Amino acid sequence: MAFSGWISVSMTARSAPKTPASGSKFLPPLGETFSYDNFKAHIGETFYVYGGKGLRNVVNLKLIAVENLRRDKNAEQFAVRFSGPAEEPLPGGVYHFQHSASGEFDLLIAPAMSDGKGRYYRADFNLLLP
Repeated sequence: MAFSGWISVSMTARSAPKTPASGSKFLPPLGETFSYDNFKAHIGETFYVYGGKGLRNVVNLKLIAVENLRRDKNAEQFAVRFSGPAEEPLPGGVYHFQHSASGEFDLLIAPAMSDGKGRYYRADFNLLLP
């Protein structure tokens, strides 16, 4: 699988009390560690994403897929896909994500496609393992 670009990530340990409430399942904090398994646990979850036409604009993006895992002893590669509203497109860039159970983090996303149901975004990860 070919990845198109680098991911720039900044993480914080603050909680995000204003975001949509998650279900009763345990969700690992994404603001501390990105991994295939941590994102996979969040499929179906909705995140507040700050960006768009001014940093105060909030768009809800739902994590719909975590795919294309390639892992060896040194690295983990995967892609995550989000869906969002058709009427609020986000250009590619770094956005601030918030989730009540997962904390806050910044993530580089790129538009992937759109259809009558909404717009879709993608983030590619190429992580070195400890």
